[in-house]
Amino acid sequence: MFNEKITLPSEFLANMKNMLGENYESYISAMQSEPVRGLRLNTKKISESEFLKLSGLKVEKLKFSDDGYLLKSENKLGNTPEHLSGLYYLQEPSSMIPVCSSEIEKENRPLRVLDLCASPGGKTGQIAMRVGEDSIIFSNEIIFSRAQVLYQNIERQGLKNVVILNESPERLKVFKNYFDYVFVDAPCSGEGMFRKNPETISEWSENGTIMCAERQREILTVAKELVKPNGKLIYSTCTFSEKEDEDIVKWLLSSREFELLNIPKEIKEVTIPAMGNGLDFARKFLPHTGSGEGQFVAVFKSTKSAGEDELYSKKHFHSVYEIGQSYNKLFKVFAEENLTREFSWRELLSVGETLFLAPKGFNSKIQTALDELKFVSIGTKLGEIQKGRFVPNHAIFMTLSNIFKNKIELDDENLKKYLHGEELEFNGNLKGYAVVTKNGNAIGGVKISGNRLKNLYPKGLRI
Repeated sequence: MFNEKITLPSEFLANMKNMLGENYESYISAMQSEPVRGLRLNTKKISESEFLKLSGLKVEKLKFSDDGYLLKSENKLGNTPEHLSGLYYLQEPSSMIPVCSSEIEKENRPLRVLDLCASPGGKTGQIAMRVGEDSIIFSNEIIFSRAQVLYQNIERQGLKNVVILNESPERLKVFKNYFDYVFVDAPCSGEGMFRKNPETISEWSENGTIMCAERQREILTVAKELVKPNGKLIYSTCTFSEKEDEDIVKWLLSSREFELLNIPKEIKEVTIPAMGNGLDFARKFLPHTGSGEGQFVAVFKSTKSAGEDELYSKKHFHSVYEIGQSYNKLFKVFAEENLTREFSWRELLSVGETLFLAPKGFNSKIQTALDELKFVSIGTKLGEIQKGRFVPNHAIFMTLSNIFKNKIELDDENLKKYLHGEELEFNGNLKGYAVVTKNGNAIGGVKISGNRLKNLYPKGLRI
């Protein structure tokens, strides 16, 4: 019998039996057990030894990921100080497979990277751990509400080199031949999530897998044009359907614009090869092959002829500007009072009244591209110009906490009040703004007003 929480469709089971053969019963047995949980450490903020000592969590390091862990306890971790500080990101272990398969950390830098179907942000963060801050990552999500979730997760992790887009893949053609890496974690029928999310089972159908495969081809038709010559395309799904996995790989190879690459042996040890001649390098992760739910991954290299990217730059912009003299002056007043370093005008951007600290890889060509696209954030959202003064955003406290002059450590009682949105009492002689911390790690910001700390924790994040 299956886990009583789930009843799997007979057509799906027939497909799995055909795919797995003698290993089918191992899959059935695994589906009777509870789903697993994992987390990925934010190595930009804390070391493994420091994290394990601070959190006290019972974890097991994943064999295929240097920063990934299998959770061995039932702790609820979404509202812990460590999570709210961005020290770790809750991420199902098998979903770490695509980035680990890419071996992006071995590439020469700086890199241009696109995470095309990015929400909620696990893979973007995972990529950021593996590339330097001189690389630039474009993280895209077509649905606005999901793009906001993506933004919040990137903000909490304190990532400085991410541009968050809110576009359909078709609108990204402006980046033709531009990216060193394009990650496509495509929308799919979700067969690999049945154990974790049983409610998705009722939405499954054979016709649904066909519709998903059609959409995947549409997305990849655009994505493959965005990869520069000799660049890499990483295609992944959380499903086992041959229509959405092997057939897509065959279709992409048929264009003769890509070759299928081998993947690390650590990934092979927890996966099985895709079905079909010549597809052994494409891999499937299943609940019985490792600690996780389900994932398919294939890594491709572009064989296109060498050529320049087609981004162009122009002198006049409609959306994104280098910061003007008046805004620069207002931000400088804030920086001189509250920060330990200065910023040049070339580092600062304005979009309306919002100021951003641009990623190091930002240039006029990207500035031109953003004139044609919807975006949520560029690098670090510093704050807003309001009534002739600069008002800081939550992101500045999370991303640039190390250069704030004032830091205030909260005890457990005051942390609870802060996360609830309350003002806090304060005894000290500080002025201006401060980062509030727990165990030395940034949680957010406050404005110091005499003996009170005005709470700047965003309303949408309060608990």
